[in-house]
Amino acid sequence: MLQPQEAQILAPGLNFFPTLKPPNKTLSFHRISALVITFFAYASFHASRKPSSIVKSVLGPSKSAQGSLEETGWVPFNGPDGTHRLVVRPEDLGFEAPAKEVEMHVEKAENEDVGLLGVESSDSLKAIGFLQAWRLPGVAPFSFCLFFSKLVAYTFLYWLPFYLRHTGVAGKQLTHKTAGILSIIFDFGGVLGGILAGLISDLIEARAVTSVAFLLLSIPSLILYRAYGSLSMVSNIALMFLSGLLVNAPYSLITTAVAADLGTQDSIKGNSRALATVTAIIDGTGSVGAALGPLLAGYISTRGWNSVFLMLIVSILLAALLLICVAKTEIRQKLNKGKWVWNSSQ
Repeated sequence: MLQPQEAQILAPGLNFFPTLKPPNKTLSFHRISALVITFFAYASFHASRKPSSIVKSVLGPSKSAQGSLEETGWVPFNGPDGTHRLVVRPEDLGFEAPAKEVEMHVEKAENEDVGLLGVESSDSLKAIGFLQAWRLPGVAPFSFCLFFSKLVAYTFLYWLPFYLRHTGVAGKQLTHKTAGILSIIFDFGGVLGGILAGLISDLIEARAVTSVAFLLLSIPSLILYRAYGSLSMVSNIALMFLSGLLVNAPYSLITTAVAADLGTQDSIKGNSRALATVTAIIDGTGSVGAALGPLLAGYISTRGWNSVFLMLIVSILLAALLLICVAKTEIRQKLNKGKWVWNSSQ
């Protein structure tokens, strides 16, 4: 059961549900509830981004598997540079950029943060500099690895239905609805991949080694998907699921477990503001990759889908190379501690 001091820091929303307050519910109940609610909240947020990827295959002109034009698309996306106009800025459509509004919200958020942090101790308020955070062990490699991992993952998120619609399966052109539903298989693989990567990394206690392994295995999976994914529906589903599992695993691992691990370093341990800086650097760098990947795919796809897959493979390779040194350090530490070595005498 929750102790009195623990009950005082419960979420204010529980005041509307007295039966959920301790001692009516145990700590395990609240932990499970937080996990379930967080999962469905993020799943709903991710699902809300899916329609925009399906719309891509509707706005632009589509061709059948034989190369004949089936639909002309919608202006201004139906021209030869239509794919360039799809990942569009507000200014391009005649809307005013919400710069002032963003500044007001940022200022308000900073003031609120100051008020909330005022109750913390002086040690927890001690922040570290931006450059100092970059110099912490593992921050830069994992940040840029997440940059390339998110670049690949979000390119698939926003372009996979468009790719399925334009390439077809087994020589047949897919409808917009079928292409959208089929692309969800990639997301299902990503969910399982994130869970599997977390389990493996916890088992061997090596985040970088796990990430590098998944990244290197995703390269042949993408090659196989590009080469054989369109042969039949079965091969498409199987290779798409495998690609999603391997591609999304490092991205999921770095944004969760790795960020938490870096926060336990002696230089920032127990310092909430320093931990926030490190987490913001990692996640922010990854967000840049998430925005850049779909943008590049729009331009590169005009040269053919082989060029797009080449970009994805090169990005994955760079992500793996960025973690090689960190992975070597992890392996060396485990071997020095006697782990990962099977002792026949035991």
